[in-house]
Amino acid sequence: MEAIIGRYRVQVLESGINLRHVSGIAFDLNVDETVGLMDVLNAYRQTFQSLQNQQSSLSDSDTDETS
Repeated sequence: MEAIIGRYRVQVLESGINLRHVSGIAFDLNVDETVGLMDVLNAYRQTFQSLQNQQSSLSDSDTDETS
């Protein structure tokens, strides 16, 4: 399975995942590393969502000011 997330191409492989940036930098994560990354992301999910909401609010207010 493949997906594009922002500037990253993500490939899900039997051996883990491959994250490749458009610049060519790639990260090959084995299954254990992939699960570890998922654990970290899940632990900070609420924090990331709050940051995303703040950024969205800021960009919305910037759009309102330029209108």
